[in-house]
Amino acid sequence: MNIGFGGGELFVLAILAIIIVGPKDLPKMMRTVGRLVGQARNMAKDFQRSFDEMGRESELEDLRKEINALKEANPVADVRKELRDMERDLRSPAEVKADKIKAAADLAADEASANSIAPPRQEAEQPDKKIKTGAPEDE
Repeated sequence: MNIGFGGGELFVLAILAIIIVGPKDLPKMMRTVGRLVGQARNMAKDFQRSFDEMGRESELEDLRKEINALKEANPVADVRKELRDMERDLRSPAEVKADKIKAAADLAADEASANSIAPPRQEAEQPDKKIKTGAPEDE
């Protein structure tokens, strides 16, 4: 961080600090100045972090809103609905009626077969005559 002081100006400041404060108290003053500068830097970093965090939270909230909007929109269902509507518009009314009648007949047939009970099977009667196959035991 460049404050705008060159090497000569810093040298003049060091000489003035030695003259004004004195060589005895100069280390104590430099430690105090160093602590103050460190605290100022920490405060600046915290300030910057808080702004960064607010920005991230704002971005996350925007992302959440977009995700919820996409979930509610459900574009796949919209496309399917549009395709069904287009197919229905393209089909003639006679085909639609025929499909409805066929679907109703299939449903009625399914219900009738589900509700009916099959009659018991009758065993086949054994013929009294023997059938000749040409085997030696048939004779």
